[in-house]
Amino acid sequence: MAKKARYGMIAAAIMGIVVYLFVIRNPLKQDHQKIIIRNGTTGEETILIEENKDQFMAKLSEAEPKISGFHLWTSGYRYMIFFEDNGRTRDITTKGKNRFVSGIIEYTTDIDIISIMEEFTSSK
Repeated sequence: MAKKARYGMIAAAIMGIVVYLFVIRNPLKQDHQKIIIRNGTTGEETILIEENKDQFMAKLSEAEPKISGFHLWTSGYRYMIFFEDNGRTRDITTKGKNRFVSGIIEYTTDIDIISIMEEFTSSK
């Protein structure tokens, strides 16, 4: 009986971690030292630090992403955003004006994230 309770607690803990990682955590609300935006068409990279980084994150944090499915393969992208902090890098791949991928999860947003990328990449 005690063994079943222990397995139940372990399963509940694992489910809690999964829910946090895939449902609650907003991949657009991150606090990093440097942001790199790579244009998928030209390969150009724009590096945002300090004030530009803060303004960019303020605009991105207005989005309310919703999980729209799983994404296992990327054959191209519009922009890729790299969030760098203390040697650790996370990335987001934009697939359309209101779609992006973080890890294996695809999200949709209520705002045009491509226009945000273009605003910050054209004002170097």
